[in-house]
Amino acid sequence: MKTPKVLLSTIILSGLFLLFSCSGSDSQPDPKSEDCSKICLTGFILNTDTCECEKEACTKTCDGNFILNTDTCECEAFVATVIEVDASVVTLTGDWKKRTSIADYTGESYIVWEGPGQTWKGNIGEVGKLTYTIDVPKAGTYLFQWRSYIAKKADKDPWAEHNDTWLKFPDADNFFAKRDESTLYPKGSGKSPNPAGENGNGFFKIYMNDIDKWSMVSSTSDHNAHQIYATFNEAKKYTVEIAARSDFHAIDSFKLTEQKP
Repeated sequence: MKTPKVLLSTIILSGLFLLFSCSGSDSQPDPKSEDCSKICLTGFILNTDTCECEKEACTKTCDGNFILNTDTCECEAFVATVIEVDASVVTLTGDWKKRTSIADYTGESYIVWEGPGQTWKGNIGEVGKLTYTIDVPKAGTYLFQWRSYIAKKADKDPWAEHNDTWLKFPDADNFFAKRDESTLYPKGSGKSPNPAGENGNGFFKIYMNDIDKWSMVSSTSDHNAHQIYATFNEAKKYTVEIAARSDFHAIDSFKLTEQKP
């Protein structure tokens, strides 16, 4: 029996429709299913999920006085930023005086507190407070040191008298003292532990024990000397406060030296 032409045409069209439908679904492969064959330049690594070259993390370790440049992944010599301040370039308050009688001072003069000692008072840091503005050109942690002198020698224990002054960094991001693994914070800063000896209102007592010479020793914590540091998270201007403590403690200058990260 012959198949009617209409029925035959219907069967042929249906078959063609199915053929094109199937072939169409296979003609557009999912690009994610293909392997990415991109080649990346040195210092970049292929992200196979995105098929993009991304900067490779640098894991190099630098020795000695070198620091890692994360942009180039190269070790570069560390050159510390040093901020130096003449202590006499300031508006004096109270009984601070500018003097020139001690030899080997720098600048035009040095400053010395000639009023009553402010060692055991409740208003720590308020008497004879001097305010300095420093320009920090580079964020980081800096070692603080001042050049000071015992301008009047006591008859008993001359190394322990007339040898200290209050210090505060009110707007630094961190102000602390360190010795090996020990870190101390000024009393009144809201942080602990605090150094041995009287301190408060966010001030450290900074002392030295050298006689008859200008000294860069700048320590806090009685009988357990810690060095002084300040951390600045931004390159901008910051405030340094110095206030009277011992009478006849002379200060010539102070400096901050950037520490290796």
